[in-house]
Amino acid sequence: MTERETKPKEKRKPRLLERIGGFPVLLLALAGILLLLSGSGLFGAKSEKNASATDPAAYRLALETELASLCAEVRGVGRVTVMITLKEGERTTYAGSKTASVSPPSVLGAAIVCDGGGDAEIRNELTRLTSALLGIGANRVTVSERRR
Repeated sequence: MTERETKPKEKRKPRLLERIGGFPVLLLALAGILLLLSGSGLFGAKSEKNASATDPAAYRLALETELASLCAEVRGVGRVTVMITLKEGERTTYAGSKTASVSPPSVLGAAIVCDGGGDAEIRNELTRLTSALLGIGANRVTVSERRR
């Protein structure tokens, strides 16, 4: 006898789509995923990115947090506190009746207080780093030593 004759026929297991309802369920699942990815949601909630672009305080806080984190990575720098001042609110430019672009507020200046800020090399490094990151002149950045 051959192997085919001795083995009982195995029952074919139903596929996942057949078990849960087939094609309509697949379409509903894909529609749900696309809805989640689009970020529009059912309630029209703003995304975090849009909220920070329209809220100058949230934008400033995000910049301060990122800059403080980056400054803390510089050799010789300990605890860091950063304050950023903004020049103006966001600007919206229009092309005809449509919005062409929305620019975040401009940075006016930055102040950094940190452990190690009394050292001239560290002050120079943090000034160059901040100037490059924020796109402002070195004369708009100040670095000071944290009091002990």
